Amino acid sequence: MKTGFCFIIIFALTWFNLTLAASDLKVVVSIKPYHSLVSSVMQGVSEPELLINGNISPHTYSLRPSDAVKLQKADLVFWGGENLEGFLVKPIISLTAGAKVISFDKTPGLILHSYRSEKEWHKHNSEFESDQGHLKKDKEVSFSENDPHIWLDPFNAQKITQNIVKILSEFDPENERTYKNNGEKTILKLVDLNRLLEAKMSSVSSKSYIVFHDAYQYFEKRYHLNPIASVIMSSGHSISVYWLKAIQKIIVKNKVFCIFTEPQYSPKFIHTVISGTAVNKGILDPIGITLSPGPEMYFNLLNNLSNSIST
Repeated sequence: MKTGFCFIIIFALTWFNLTLAASDLKVVVSIKPYHSLVSSVMQGVSEPELLINGNISPHTYSLRPSDAVKLQKADLVFWGGENLEGFLVKPIISLTAGAKVISFDKTPGLILHSYRSEKEWHKHNSEFESDQGHLKKDKEVSFSENDPHIWLDPFNAQKITQNIVKILSEFDPENERTYKNNGEKTILKLVDLNRLLEAKMSSVSSKSYIVFHDAYQYFEKRYHLNPIASVIMSSGHSISVYWLKAIQKIIVKNKVFCIFTEPQYSPKFIHTVISGTAVNKGILDPIGITLSPGPEMYFNLLNNLSNSIST
């Protein structure tokens, strides 16, 4: 009898503690890397909702009706900012009147890099200097703007995690201790990840390679890598015949080891570029299109990037 009574008391206390930990805070996050860091901080409390899930680039995404409903119901919306997710600018204004909107590119303490200009990319590649009109712009891109792919530096991920803890604790003070504990654990994991990547990338830092889309400079500068060119400068540029021929010359001149495409873009341009060369072809995925969302996704993402480059 006494054993049964104790069991009931323990069950009741457990249920009570779980009830205290639960939260009805509705959190929406734009892309998987950010969703992963928010999920890591919210573990044991609630799960944030993800907007973009699938083989889609945030540069070209179109909001669906179900996404609009998520935004309308949200208390907190985390996103990457206008430079990364232009599709969200108007919906955030029109659909999130009752929500606090946090743009991660405004996080205090970030290491920021401006978009790489043609001059920076091609200072060692004279093939580009003979024609300054070869780029076709679909929209104006200011190279003085900050490159928004900030999550690809684990140091920035630490700062973003600290910001997530602060914001969630302000909105849900009952679970502040859980958010802080989760944040501390996440940051320790990010420190360990950085050490691992430093060791892994040091062995390939001198190898020349080409990327399809200039999305990786935060990762590249953190680990002193050697990208030699980008097939497209940004999502606002298309590709000319001149550009393709110039990159083919760069492959030969610089003994480029590998060229990387991305799963969300058509590989046909890459096949044209490497035609007649012996360069290897690989895949880099800066937002984790093929990865399952959740707390471990961010760590899997950066490990996959390092594995692809080193392989």
